[in-house]
This record gives sequence, C-alpha cells and structure tokens, in this order.
Amino acid sequence: MPLTPADTSVVVASIPALLCFMPEDSLVLIATLTKDTGSASSGPLARIDLAHLAHDPEGCAQHFNRQCADLPVLCMTGVVVGTDGVDSLPLRADIEAIITALADHGFTDVDIVHVPDIAEGARWRSYRNTNRTGVLPDPAATAAAAAAVTAGHSIADSRATLAARFTPVPEPLRARLHPRIAHATESAAIDESWHLAAHVRLDRADAAIRAAGHGQLPTDEADIIDLAATFAMPAFRDALLALPDHAARLAAENLVLHLWRHSCDPIAGQLATVVAVYSYLRGDGTVARIALEHTDPEQPLASLLSTVLAHAIAPSKVHHVFQNASDDARRTLLSEPATDQA
Repeated sequence: MPLTPADTSVVVASIPALLCFMPEDSLVLIATLTKDTGSASSGPLARIDLAHLAHDPEGCAQHFNRQCADLPVLCMTGVVVGTDGVDSLPLRADIEAIITALADHGFTDVDIVHVPDIAEGARWRSYRNTNRTGVLPDPAATAAAAAAVTAGHSIADSRATLAARFTPVPEPLRARLHPRIAHATESAAIDESWHLAAHVRLDRADAAIRAAGHGQLPTDEADIIDLAATFAMPAFRDALLALPDHAARLAAENLVLHLWRHSCDPIAGQLATVVAVYSYLRGDGTVARIALEHTDPEQPLASLLSTVLAHAIAPSKVHHVFQNASDDARRTLLSEPATDQA
C-alpha cells in the first residue's frame, strides 16, 4: 500500500533528522514497517551516493536487502536529493535499474521520488507516476526533528561537516605524543591485574566523562596520554561502555574523539572504535559509520559493530548486551584477587 502524497511529503522532510545531516546528491531509501497492531512505522534507511548508484544498482539493492529482508516491510520510499530535474526527472535509467533490483529481492511496493533539496516548499515528483507530486513541510517542524532534538542530536548541513569532526591535531604533536601514549598503555595493562590501580584508573576516566558533559575536555598532555591509554585497552574500554543515558554517551563520545585527535595508529584506530560504539548506542548511526572508517576493520569490536550497522539492528535490541559485558568487565577489574586459605 503506497503512502499518500501528504505522508510522502512528511517522510521526505524527515530525512535530515533521521540521518542527522542534510543529504546532497544522494538516494535515500526508507522502509515503512507494519506493526503487530496493524499501524505503520518508519524502518531502516540507507543513503547511497548517486555516483555509486550509477555504477552498482544491484549492490545498492543488496545492501538494503540485508537491512530489511527479515522485517515486515509494508512499502519502500526512495528519495533522490539533488540535481536539477526541472525539465525531466534525473537519472531515470539508474532509478529504473534499482527499482528492478529491489523487486528481484521481493520489494515490489516501491516509490522513488525526486526533490532538488530538502527545504520547506520544495516540490517532489514521483518517478513511477509523474502526476504524483507534493510540497515539503518545514523539515524542522517534523516529528522526527522533534525526536532528534529530544535525543540531543544536531543536524549538520552535510555529511562532510560531520566527517570534519574527525580531523586530527597536527602530525608533529601526534608523533611526539605517540611513544608516551604507547608507554602509558603498558602501564594500563599492568593496572588490569591490580584491582586498586584499576579502581583509580576507572575513577579518572569516569571523572573525565563527567567533565566532558560540561564541555570540559582535557588540555594537559599528561591527562590526554593517560586517558587515551585507558580507553585503548580492551578491559578498561569495555568497563567504560555502560553509561546511564544518551547525554553521558555523547559526553564520552566527545571525550574519546578528542583523545583520538591526539593519537596515532594503532591506538587511534582503537579509540575510533570506542567513538563508534558510543555513537551507535545513542542512536547516531551516521557518526558511528564515519568513526568506523578510521578503525582497523580486523578489530573484533569494530567488525561486530559494522555487522550490526549493516543489518540496521536498533541499539535498543543490543543495549543489554553492551550493558552486561561492560558490567562484567568493571566487576572483573575491581574484584580483589582470591586468597589462598591454609
């Protein structure tokens, strides 16, 4: 059952809030799911560069199929954002190719529309029925935008703006800090075996997360070195993943991203994985994917998170897994060693 024109207008206007950035030259695919109650809800979405679409429509369809194959998909809406399309709908052949590829995967109720940009008053038109058209409401006034604000998400003007957060400090500074951070990781490894030392190290990291929640990131090199070593060590990293709410996760994300900027690989790759986890758990899949671009994909946690994102698994579905693993890691670090009894 296709969406009404009014519903389509709302879906298109909601895209920036769902992605957390304003897409350009993109195809965005959004699934509408059927709930057990019979009502409908938004499902997984995927953004594809138009240049990539032209080269591999089947690959794009396969990517979306991995996200939705096991879900009760009612219908699917695609939105081509960008290019003029004043006299005719752009990229018609490419759009027909992906519609065919989606149908081959069982998605037959698909409507793809074109909009030059996502802004109040912008007009969209359907590729499948050029008489089907509508005008966008104010994207900032959608329910998705209100939910994004409530969750503490900001909407960037482009994906490049979000990616620019991952800009390291000048290389000479990172090169100077690198051997000191590497040495600090050796100390952190020793602290894993001493519950009192682990307690003190975790306290420093917990305090740094609280400070980051107030906008205070470490500036002293000794603090940056110590915290980078802590978050790069799997045992301490795992113990620090369980946080009470999205505000704390955002604070931790900002803290570890600050540490990443001062680090070199392989430590930087380990820290990027931590950033990705915090972003994912607070519902920002876009930043999580950007962070994963800076990780070593062979890291088990990075590989796991890539799989979770590829299958559009909601954070709420796996939150308890991260919570339990983090609680166990902290409990292990802080447990006193068993004493032999005569």
